[in-house]
Amino acid sequence: MGFTPVCVAGGVAALAAVVVVPGLPGRERSAGRDAGVVAGLRNGAPGRPTAVFATTAIGAGIIVTFLPVAVPASLSGLVAVTLFAQPAMATVARWFAGRYGDRHGPARLVLPGLLASSAGLLVTSVTTSPVAVLAGVAVFGAGFGVAQNATLTLMYARVPESGYGTVSALWNVAYDGGMGLGAVGFGAAAHTRYPAAFALTAAVMLVALVPAWRDR
Repeated sequence: MGFTPVCVAGGVAALAAVVVVPGLPGRERSAGRDAGVVAGLRNGAPGRPTAVFATTAIGAGIIVTFLPVAVPASLSGLVAVTLFAQPAMATVARWFAGRYGDRHGPARLVLPGLLASSAGLLVTSVTTSPVAVLAGVAVFGAGFGVAQNATLTLMYARVPESGYGTVSALWNVAYDGGMGLGAVGFGAAAHTRYPAAFALTAAVMLVALVPAWRDR
């Protein structure tokens, strides 16, 4: 089939959602002034979950960018399966985290989400084993999905309605910035060989245990 039809189909599918935009409900402007991104980062209440989520997003950027070249050529067919498994597990985990967080609070899920993400990346470092790669990416996807839901919900719960814009900006900066930083940083570290770079990144991600522990 080739890349062109796939890219075109993806673009059309994304643009198809535009037709529902006029039907989205409006929202009254809330009282109070949005604090802004910089002020939000200085405030530990939304700032700590932002740091944790950015750390997990680093792993996501690494997997989607480097996994296809990190595994041996003989396992190239595994890449499509693993790149599907990661977002699929994240979707299931987001649903679970939403149900659990609604009943018990999202703060309890931030630390498990970080630990699962780090553990999954560590298992993925065994790039010569198809079982380890698939299991590692699946575990990472589950942890990443939990972290996505838990951090965003927690951040919204900690600010007044006037701060929702700041939370949205912080979370998206953490997502995109973490993925980009992961890809760039991993590329610089990959001269140590991919398995070692995966393991090193898994260890570095544990730095976020500090803000995650404070939010436990």
